[in-house]
Amino acid sequence: MATNCGSLTDMQGKVLEAVAAFTQANQRVVGELIELSSQAARESLRSIAEMQTAAMETVRSMPMPAAGPSIEELRQDPFALYRKGFQATAKLVETNAQIVTRNVEKLQESTGRAAKEIEQAASGYMSRMKDLYSR
Repeated sequence: MATNCGSLTDMQGKVLEAVAAFTQANQRVVGELIELSSQAARESLRSIAEMQTAAMETVRSMPMPAAGPSIEELRQDPFALYRKGFQATAKLVETNAQIVTRNVEKLQESTGRAAKEIEQAASGYMSRMKDLYSR
Protein backbone atom coordinates (compact mmCIF):
# COMPACT_ATOMS: atom_id res chain seq x y z
CA MET A 1 0.00 0.00 0.00
CA ALA A 2 2.90 2.33 0.68
CA THR A 3 4.06 1.78 -2.91
CA ASN A 4 0.68 2.85 -4.26
CA CYS A 5 0.73 5.89 -2.06
CA GLY A 6 4.25 6.76 -3.23
CA SER A 7 3.22 6.24 -6.84
CA LEU A 8 0.14 8.42 -6.36
CA THR A 9 2.25 11.13 -4.75
CA ASP A 10 4.72 10.95 -7.64
CA MET A 11 1.84 11.22 -10.11
CA GLN A 12 0.38 14.21 -8.30
CA GLY A 13 3.80 15.86 -8.24
CA LYS A 14 4.19 15.34 -11.98
CA VAL A 15 0.72 16.74 -12.65
CA LEU A 16 1.52 19.82 -10.57
CA GLU A 17 4.84 20.30 -12.38
CA ALA A 18 3.08 19.90 -15.75
CA VAL A 19 0.46 22.48 -14.81
CA ALA A 20 3.16 24.86 -13.56
CA ALA A 21 5.16 24.42 -16.78
CA PHE A 22 2.06 25.01 -18.90
CA THR A 23 1.12 28.09 -16.87
CA GLN A 24 4.60 29.54 -17.24
CA ALA A 25 4.67 28.93 -21.01
CA ASN A 26 1.15 30.31 -21.36
CA GLN A 27 2.15 33.46 -19.45
CA ARG A 28 5.07 34.05 -21.80
CA VAL A 29 2.91 33.54 -24.88
CA VAL A 30 0.11 35.79 -23.67
CA GLY A 31 2.62 38.41 -22.55
CA GLU A 32 4.22 38.43 -26.01
CA LEU A 33 0.84 38.70 -27.71
CA ILE A 34 -0.16 41.61 -25.47
CA GLU A 35 3.15 43.36 -26.13
CA LEU A 36 2.79 42.80 -29.87
CA SER A 37 -0.78 44.16 -29.83
CA SER A 38 0.19 47.25 -27.87
CA GLN A 39 3.15 47.90 -30.15
CA ALA A 40 0.89 47.55 -33.20
CA ALA A 41 -1.53 50.05 -31.67
CA ARG A 42 1.31 52.51 -30.92
CA GLU A 43 2.68 52.21 -34.45
CA SER A 44 -0.79 52.66 -35.95
CA LEU A 45 -1.40 55.80 -33.91
CA ARG A 46 2.02 57.15 -34.87
CA SER A 47 1.29 56.45 -38.55
CA ILE A 48 -2.08 58.15 -38.36
CA ALA A 49 -0.50 61.22 -36.79
CA GLU A 50 2.20 61.31 -39.47
CA MET A 51 -0.40 60.98 -42.25
CA GLN A 52 -2.49 63.76 -40.75
CA THR A 53 0.57 66.00 -40.57
CA ALA A 54 1.42 65.19 -44.19
CA ALA A 55 -2.16 65.97 -45.24
CA MET A 56 -2.09 69.33 -43.46
CA GLU A 57 1.25 70.21 -45.07
CA THR A 58 -0.16 69.26 -48.47
CA VAL A 59 -3.22 71.44 -47.98
CA ARG A 60 -1.01 74.36 -46.92
CA SER A 61 1.22 73.94 -49.96
CA MET A 62 -1.63 73.83 -52.48
CA PRO A 63 -2.21 77.06 -54.39
CA MET A 64 -5.42 78.70 -53.19
CA PRO A 65 -6.10 81.89 -55.09
CA ALA A 66 -8.24 84.26 -53.06
CA ALA A 67 -10.47 85.40 -55.89
CA GLY A 68 -9.63 82.69 -58.37
CA PRO A 69 -7.19 82.92 -61.23
CA SER A 70 -7.27 86.03 -63.40
CA ILE A 71 -8.29 85.85 -67.03
CA GLU A 72 -4.67 86.44 -68.04
CA GLU A 73 -3.45 83.55 -65.84
CA LEU A 74 -6.09 81.27 -67.34
CA ARG A 75 -5.00 82.21 -70.89
CA GLN A 76 -1.35 81.48 -70.12
CA ASP A 77 -1.95 78.16 -68.36
CA PRO A 78 -5.58 77.09 -68.02
CA PHE A 79 -4.73 73.91 -66.09
CA ALA A 80 -2.03 75.25 -63.76
CA LEU A 81 -4.25 75.20 -60.70
CA TYR A 82 -5.40 71.62 -61.35
CA ARG A 83 -1.88 70.44 -62.18
CA LYS A 84 -0.47 71.90 -58.96
CA GLY A 85 -3.30 70.36 -56.97
CA PHE A 86 -2.74 66.98 -58.62
CA GLN A 87 1.02 67.17 -57.96
CA ALA A 88 0.41 67.97 -54.30
CA THR A 89 -2.07 65.09 -54.02
CA ALA A 90 0.35 62.68 -55.72
CA LYS A 91 3.08 63.74 -53.28
CA LEU A 92 0.69 63.11 -50.36
CA VAL A 93 -0.12 59.62 -51.66
CA GLU A 94 3.61 58.87 -51.96
CA THR A 95 4.29 60.17 -48.44
CA ASN A 96 1.43 58.10 -47.02
CA ALA A 97 2.75 55.00 -48.80
CA GLN A 98 6.18 55.57 -47.22
CA ILE A 99 4.61 55.99 -43.77
CA VAL A 100 2.59 52.78 -44.15
CA THR A 101 5.65 50.90 -45.44
CA ARG A 102 7.71 51.96 -42.40
CA ASN A 103 4.85 50.90 -40.12
CA VAL A 104 4.62 47.48 -41.77
CA GLU A 105 8.40 46.99 -41.53
CA LYS A 106 8.37 47.81 -37.81
CA LEU A 107 5.45 45.45 -37.23
CA GLN A 108 7.22 42.69 -39.15
CA GLU A 109 10.26 43.07 -36.91
CA SER A 110 8.07 43.00 -33.80
CA THR A 111 6.16 39.98 -35.07
CA GLY A 112 9.42 38.16 -35.77
CA ARG A 113 10.67 38.82 -32.24
CA ALA A 114 7.35 37.75 -30.73
CA ALA A 115 7.32 34.58 -32.84
CA LYS A 116 10.81 33.67 -31.59
CA GLU A 117 9.77 34.25 -27.98
CA ILE A 118 6.62 32.16 -28.42
CA GLU A 119 8.63 29.41 -30.11
CA GLN A 120 11.11 29.43 -27.22
CA ALA A 121 8.26 29.23 -24.71
CA ALA A 122 6.74 26.25 -26.53
CA SER A 123 10.12 24.57 -26.90
CA GLY A 124 10.88 25.10 -23.21
CA TYR A 125 7.50 23.67 -22.27
CA MET A 126 8.03 20.60 -24.45
CA SER A 127 11.50 20.05 -22.97
CA ARG A 128 10.09 20.23 -19.46
CA MET A 129 7.34 17.77 -20.36
CA LYS A 130 9.84 15.31 -21.88
CA ASP A 131 12.02 15.62 -18.81
CA LEU A 132 9.08 15.26 -16.47
CA TYR A 133 7.69 12.14 -18.09
CA SER A 134 11.04 10.50 -18.69
CA ARG A 135 11.66 10.34 -14.91
